[in-house]
Amino acid sequence: MPSGGKKKRKEPSRKKSELDSALDQVGDESAAAAMKEFQDLLGEARNDTSELVRQNAEELERRLVLLKNREIDKEDFDYFVENQKRDLRVFVDSQPAQAQERAEKLTLHILEMAATKVVPILIAMI
Repeated sequence: MPSGGKKKRKEPSRKKSELDSALDQVGDESAAAAMKEFQDLLGEARNDTSELVRQNAEELERRLVLLKNREIDKEDFDYFVENQKRDLRVFVDSQPAQAQERAEKLTLHILEMAATKVVPILIAMI
C-alpha cells in the first residue's frame, strides 16, 4: 500500500566523526545532555532532504572541528555563525508555514546551540 508518496529515509550507518568523539567525552550530566541534543539535531540536519540544511550542518561541523583543533579562534567561529544565521533566516522565511519550525530547528537553532553550548565546552577541553 502506498505511503502517500513519502519515502522512508534510512538512517545511514556512519562512523563517529571527530566532533562526535570529542563531544562524547563531556562528563558533566547537564552539559552531556546538551551535547546529546546537539548531536541528535546535527545528525537530523545531515540527513535532511534540503540541500541547504545538509550543507549548513556539514559546514558547522567542519568549523567546530577547526575550532577544536585551534585552526580558527572563537571570533572566527562567531563570525561564521552570524553570517550563516543571516543567510538562513531568508531560507526559513521562504519555507511553507508548516515547514518553518523544522527548518528553523535544523538551521538557526542548531547554530545558536553550537555558539552558546558546544563552543564553550570545546574551548574548555582544549
